[in-house]
Amino acid sequence: MNFANLDEMMAKKERKIDLFGTDNFRCWMLNFAPGDGTDMHYHANPESFFVVSGNGVVKGLKGEERAIKKNEIVFLTAKDYYQLTNTGTEPLVLLGNRSEAFGGPHILADGRDRKKAEANP
Repeated sequence: MNFANLDEMMAKKERKIDLFGTDNFRCWMLNFAPGDGTDMHYHANPESFFVVSGNGVVKGLKGEERAIKKNEIVFLTAKDYYQLTNTGTEPLVLLGNRSEAFGGPHILADGRDRKKAEANP
């Protein structure tokens, strides 16, 4: 068994904290300052986010978007493009999990794997 205290993790104010991981599961916390967020991308496996605090927007590749707030859960299917952005004035804190090990592909809207692109600029 492993445990994490979300209050302690949020107090670190780090943008991303890896919490738990195995060869087929991972759990992490994201902490986005106002205006910060992710790029438009997808992953090969389904994932979900629980909004611990703050407000934001989830956008899809075709321009669709939905506001998110504390205590909501976002579910994304495999290869579902999305972008998360903090639209509030306080940190947007999300608890995420995905059915793959840490280090899986992060596919950008142009089809490139961000991790490979960063390694070979």
